[in-house]
Amino acid sequence: MNAAQLNLNPLTQIDPIVIVATILIFVATYFALRRVFITPYLAVMEQRERLFESGGDMLDHADQAERQAAENAEATVAAAAAAAEELRKAAQDGAAQYRRERIGAATAEASKLLESGRAQIASARAGQGEKLRAQAHECVGLACDRLLGAHDDEAIEAAVDRLMARETR
Repeated sequence: MNAAQLNLNPLTQIDPIVIVATILIFVATYFALRRVFITPYLAVMEQRERLFESGGDMLDHADQAERQAAENAEATVAAAAAAAEELRKAAQDGAAQYRRERIGAATAEASKLLESGRAQIASARAGQGEKLRAQAHECVGLACDRLLGAHDDEAIEAAVDRLMARETR
């Protein structure tokens, strides 16, 4: 038997109905797979891509918001530091002014007390000077009476004046 008799030629064995049926099954399978798997898969992939893009936009927005917040925080810290420095300086100036006022008031009070004390001392000294003059006059008079037996008021006054002049030096 030869090959022609056995009809072993593959081109002669093709049945057009089988080919058409295979093509129809392939097309039906393609459309079924496309509807059941490919279309939902592509929709999920497109949604995922949109989410990635919106996530990237949100990340950019968040980064920008973070930078802005950092700048605002730095500005707020700088403003707070400046305000604290101003308050510190104001407190120091206030304390220095208070000290000057208290020192001025204390100095004025001390001056008043010093003048009052000087006046009291001068008054007491004048009073004591008069007492001393009277006692010196009496002592010199007694000494003259005992030594000389008599006394001269003008001589006694001159001696007491001389004693008092020496005492005030």
